[in-house]
Amino acid sequence: MAFETFFGNEVLKNTVWQRIKSGTLPHAIILEGERGLGKRTFARLIAAGLLCADENTPCGQCRACTNVLEKNHPDVLYYETEKHTKDNFKIETVREIRDIAYISPNQADYKIFILAEADLMNTAAQNALLKILEEPPAYAVFILLCEKKSAFLETILSRCTVYRLERVEDATAFEAVRQLLSGPIEEEIRKCVELVGGNIGMVLEGLHGSEALRANEKAVEIAEALCSSYEFDLLKVLGDLESPAAKAVLASLAEPLKAVFRDAIALRCGGEAVIQINAPTARHLAESFTKKQLFALVEAAEELGRRVERNMNRKLLITWLCAALRAATD
Repeated sequence: MAFETFFGNEVLKNTVWQRIKSGTLPHAIILEGERGLGKRTFARLIAAGLLCADENTPCGQCRACTNVLEKNHPDVLYYETEKHTKDNFKIETVREIRDIAYISPNQADYKIFILAEADLMNTAAQNALLKILEEPPAYAVFILLCEKKSAFLETILSRCTVYRLERVEDATAFEAVRQLLSGPIEEEIRKCVELVGGNIGMVLEGLHGSEALRANEKAVEIAEALCSSYEFDLLKVLGDLESPAAKAVLASLAEPLKAVFRDAIALRCGGEAVIQINAPTARHLAESFTKKQLFALVEAAEELGRRVERNMNRKLLITWLCAALRAATD
């Protein structure tokens, strides 16, 4: 069964497989989870499961499975945004989906629509999609991929079944990457897993030198500098962001900062944190600051994200960030 090749999320895999086997899989699904957790891969496995005729569907070896997994099946249609920013899943794309949905499948019993970054639809596009979700053809299945289901209208959510993908254990992430890549040595994989946690996609990106990994590294440096008694440490770390080479890092910094601050809050409250960015750093923050200060740091990271979206001047943004982080910890 091809679901076995997908690492982690065992309960979810079994739930979906059972519903495919029993013919009770909903016609509209939302796959929720942060970037890098394999939503597109999981969506293709669902599609393969629906189209595969083998008893252990999806078998991963028959012609239908192979075509789906290689994104080459005429009845499995993929839609992406051109720009990965808010409101960029256009209403014109949704109208095209609606029109195509009423055309019968070419080869299979189903016609499956996989909508990546569906949470980037604006209200008009979501309302247009709602019409086909309310009265779909019997053969149509819609799989909407998103980071946060809260981006959808309640009317959309009420017509979809939400399945959430979670991070895997660090040991599982290490083993997955070790099997998927033959180049990096184990120590490099272990270091990357330690930094970003059980997000296999982000580990793979990090090993290829992505901006996401550099942003995670910078978030750890900033968090450690905040714990330092020397103000110069924070100034030095933030000063590095002024170089032209760090422009993309600054643009990607808000999310990893929020992640490490939120982990620190969970630890400070006595809960088990789902460590996303470096466990020792989260513990250091939890020991250094009060809950009120940590919540203020999260707010500063969220405001950083908003200011980045507004294309604020980079030097002014760095100056503001330094002041905002210091104000949060005072």
